[in-house]
Amino acid sequence: MDTLQQHQKNLLDALEAVSRFGWLTRDQVTRLLWPGSTPATREKLGQRLLGKVQEKGLLLRRVIDGGGSAYVLRPAGVSYLKSFRPTVVTKSGLDLRLGNVRHRSLSNNILITRMLQGMQIWTEYEIQTRRTPDITVANKVPDGAVLEDDATGAAMQWVEVEAHSRKRQDFEALCRLIRGPLSRAWTGAYQISEGVYLMGLELYYAEEHLGALLTHRLLQVAHAEGWPDSLLDSVELYWAQQTPRGRWNGIKQVGTLLYPPESWTTKKLSALESSLTQRVNRLTSELEAMKAQGGPNG
Repeated sequence: MDTLQQHQKNLLDALEAVSRFGWLTRDQVTRLLWPGSTPATREKLGQRLLGKVQEKGLLLRRVIDGGGSAYVLRPAGVSYLKSFRPTVVTKSGLDLRLGNVRHRSLSNNILITRMLQGMQIWTEYEIQTRRTPDITVANKVPDGAVLEDDATGAAMQWVEVEAHSRKRQDFEALCRLIRGPLSRAWTGAYQISEGVYLMGLELYYAEEHLGALLTHRLLQVAHAEGWPDSLLDSVELYWAQQTPRGRWNGIKQVGTLLYPPESWTTKKLSALESSLTQRVNRLTSELEAMKAQGGPNG
């Protein structure tokens, strides 16, 4: 492949990556295109490539909350990509809502790392725009998915990202996922969609105190409801590290829900965190009481 052909491939790879993730920062694009290069080299190559792509009117640079920028596809970028790679499903990002930038940036970085490890992935954007099989559980979709294909179908790891303290309804949905589909997946094949089988849950934390908080809350429910050790061990815990501007520092598995870091299980919760935990415990008790008494849904 000569230099011009390589430049064209890099350009198309960048456009396709943005189409899959919805939006990407320059650092994320360069990690995908030049994973073996130093950060300084990637920075130089990325400036040159993305500058040319913007000159052609294929990508739009948008300022994101907290500083920095993200790139989305222009209509011309959609047409250009389709002319060379017609099978790629894509759409313009001019009207794209960037959403919770910190959460999406963290999710994107995690999935990029998995891609560079040779894994097949579905991005949060692909799932939300229905480019993948429907993998909704109780109105909840994952923040991404990691898959391994074989002759019988695709084994899927559900990716869940914790970039902020989880709201009560989000926490309850996570508990329903664990005690429902994940519990059934651990005792037998659970087909979450046609040809896609749920195998496990990966929880990623942006900060250590978030990991300690959610782990504590989940274990409170697990002990109250008697979740088996096999189920607790299928929930993998990771610490995902990046700077406030989204600069990536890698991921590290720190344990499972059965074997969490000791500091996470012994950490003293703040007054707010304790209040949230007590509220969740009270709600769980009320639901159990309603079931026992044959409540409205009993």
